[in-house]
Amino acid sequence: MPTTARWHVHGTQGRSDCIDYIKNPKKTEGGILVSGINCSSDFADYEMRRNNERFHIEENNNSRTCYHGYQSFDPKEKNLTPEEAHQIGVELVKRLYPNFQCVVSTHTDQAHIHNHFVINSVDMSGRKLEDRLANPVQGLYGLRDASDKLALEHGLKIIEDAPAIGRYHKNKYLYNLANASWRSQIIEMLELLKEKCFSFDELLENLALEGYQIKSGKNVRVRPYGKERFVTLKVLGEQYNEKALKDFFFSKRKNQTIFTFEQYKLNNEDSEILNLYNQLAINSKHSVLYSMKSLDVAGVYPKYYNSRYLEVKRYNKLVDTINFLNEYQIYNYNDLQNQLLQIKEDISKKEEIYQKQLSKNETLQVRVPLCRLYLQYLDYYESYMEQKDIVGENVEPSNEVKAFLEIKEELNVTSTEEVKQILSSSNQMKAETNRQYAYLSYMKNKANELEKIKSISLENEKGFIKSISISKNMIDDKRSTSKEYCIRIPYSELYIYVPKESVCWISYDNRALVYLIDDKEYQLYDKYNHEQEKVNGEDVESVSQKEKQKVNEFYKSYQV
Repeated sequence: MPTTARWHVHGTQGRSDCIDYIKNPKKTEGGILVSGINCSSDFADYEMRRNNERFHIEENNNSRTCYHGYQSFDPKEKNLTPEEAHQIGVELVKRLYPNFQCVVSTHTDQAHIHNHFVINSVDMSGRKLEDRLANPVQGLYGLRDASDKLALEHGLKIIEDAPAIGRYHKNKYLYNLANASWRSQIIEMLELLKEKCFSFDELLENLALEGYQIKSGKNVRVRPYGKERFVTLKVLGEQYNEKALKDFFFSKRKNQTIFTFEQYKLNNEDSEILNLYNQLAINSKHSVLYSMKSLDVAGVYPKYYNSRYLEVKRYNKLVDTINFLNEYQIYNYNDLQNQLLQIKEDISKKEEIYQKQLSKNETLQVRVPLCRLYLQYLDYYESYMEQKDIVGENVEPSNEVKAFLEIKEELNVTSTEEVKQILSSSNQMKAETNRQYAYLSYMKNKANELEKIKSISLENEKGFIKSISISKNMIDDKRSTSKEYCIRIPYSELYIYVPKESVCWISYDNRALVYLIDDKEYQLYDKYNHEQEKVNGEDVESVSQKEKQKVNEFYKSYQV
């Protein structure tokens, strides 16, 4: 009983991130369940980009660079093995996209086995994938039809009466009716946040903290809890499109001429870390105050005003960091390392609690729009019941009354108090979920700040040099220990062991910088942990660059 879905992905970074996600070794049996179609799974992102360059397809943050497909199997399919599921995924891609570069992966980390596909937006002859529903092969219905046929061929069950793609509930009428009220709710939230925010990015950040999902691209789209689909901001009215909102915040920042600079103190004046951030904060504050003296209030300088606003934000972040270092008594590198270990342990625990809370919240929030409609149509129903008492059973119920009765059945409630209780519980649940999300975000931001401080400290340590940049997927967890990471050197099949203390995560648990001692000798290993060559710390980056050059030369030889 496989279900299918597909989304488009924007930007070169978006494609790279998408490929990294579906290839995650933790989800794909150590990378065994990953295959490349018309490309190498190891260099798929590079090959897709090169293919598109051949046909002068411009790639930027707004361009559609690939599609992310999904095929999930029923957990009740007990005889379905990960290997067979992967075979089905490969066959599906070959049937639908025979001339496209694709990566197929099978994830086994959930109760249900599921396949992911990344499909290049342009095939190997330069033709773009046709993403219309009406297309019998490349459209979304083509994906479902081909998936069902393959399922039957492999002896799996299919859904005979599957709902239309894009509809997630059996009662289409009720949920379309309920969604009609979402527009006013989103507008109300935007107006509230416009009062307290000073930039478009701040607005989106606060929307996320309020439980909204955000999708960026050519047009920013948002989705509150309980709503089936994303809403493009521009459909809410001219004053809510991205340009209008950015103009609004620019004007708001321009008219702000008074800034409050938060005061702080240094609890340990001998601390090099505190003194470093103190000097940065002093410089930041000075630049803002100096710019105010020569401000031409009659002029219009967008970049100037934006720069001043960003500098104020930078000052506030520096003060937050100083206060954080004071609070946790982080005055040297050892203090810093100990605090990082503690905060990462706390994040891991809170993340587990948050995911459970999020699941409960999403289950409850989907009932909220129906509860609101219930209360909206309650007067119609009560009036109808009064008419029945007076006239008799022959009173014809209105559409609102019919909707009310269907909503009541859908919610499985017997009284208005139950409905109010659902709304009350949903608000409490949402508030708690958002509180946990905000706290997690706070801790991750603090971890990032500490990692940046750690990076600065290592760069100032004698002998340490910034060596290579790595992603999470380049760490071999099986060979890593509590004190060392086993890291694959970029573009190569060689591995190196480095102390965790010399790795700085510039993006929390995602991307990191590796610092090595320039004149120390490091042993390199192959994927079987056999010793290979030895190199100095300053030569490790050279190993990566040489392998990168080999890859580039290899693909250049295949250019037309």
